[in-house]
Amino acid sequence: MNINPDHKEFLNAFTMIVVLDMTNICRSHAVWEMVMNELDRREDPQNDEYLPGCAMVDSCSNILTGDQFYNFLNHNFDRHYEQNRAPLGLYFHAAWLKNNPEFLDAFLYWIDEILQSHNDVYFVTMTQVIQWIQNPRTITESKNFEPWREKCTVEGPPACWVPHTCKLTSKEVPGETINLQTCVRCPNNYPWVNDPTGDGFF
Repeated sequence: MNINPDHKEFLNAFTMIVVLDMTNICRSHAVWEMVMNELDRREDPQNDEYLPGCAMVDSCSNILTGDQFYNFLNHNFDRHYEQNRAPLGLYFHAAWLKNNPEFLDAFLYWIDEILQSHNDVYFVTMTQVIQWIQNPRTITESKNFEPWREKCTVEGPPACWVPHTCKLTSKEVPGETINLQTCVRCPNNYPWVNDPTGDGFF
């Protein structure tokens, strides 16, 4: 089963974007929803077997070696790049790469290879995608797109060495206690879609 990355039409006049979300320190002061397209985890893309995809890379349980991860990245990149150029989101926990050095090596090699062979591909964070959505640029203009040239640097000491552990409740999950770790004060309620700050104002 070959599922297109997204059913929406994307213009080929624009650049291919690969979204990386491991750690993003810069913050946006609005709530945005980012699409998590299903990744095709079949070993052989020519095989039409039914194998459910995965949205998070580290939830693709059949990736066991660096070579498999490299092939997985290439196949999913090609699906996006050669079809409608929908952004390719690569979502995983940084610890997955840290705990699997073979995967990290394959990932870094793959990034270098993609950048060397494609002058219209950019690896960006979700914040940078939102900046591009708010102010889209053509391929030529993207090379000097100011928000993508900025570096997010952390200045001063970390927000906290030991975060607060908050035991919270939510109207959406009655009777459950949910743990939340934060470097700021504990909110009154567990943050949720209709109450993103957990203060009960929505």
